[in-house]
Amino acid sequence: MKNKIGLVAVFVLLFGMSQAASAQDGSRKDQAVKAMTDTMQVHLSLNDDQYRKVYDINQQFLTKLGGIKQDGGGKLAKLQQLKAADKERDAALKPILTDEQFKQFQVDKKARREEMKENYKNRKG
Repeated sequence: MKNKIGLVAVFVLLFGMSQAASAQDGSRKDQAVKAMTDTMQVHLSLNDDQYRKVYDINQQFLTKLGGIKQDGGGKLAKLQQLKAADKERDAALKPILTDEQFKQFQVDKKARREEMKENYKNRKG
């Protein structure tokens, strides 16, 4: 049961991020990418070179999420696509971040997922 809740939380988190990615106004997407990257810069102490590379990765990630949202298919198929996009992003970030930064990124991501789970529970209950 916990695994199902976790999957739902991941889906909700990534689907919410895809909302920002699928905004028709390109500036809204750019703002979402900048906000995501700025947050990572603060939490991970990115240098200028890392920031530019992470920005590009985040831009590709949000574009991909927007495409998944627009695609047809069931929730399970979309969830699998979202998880795959998340893994691709992690793989792209790993060589750019130091080991310590990547560990912190994973901790931050897990905390966001837990927060999403809690928000989901509060809305349901």
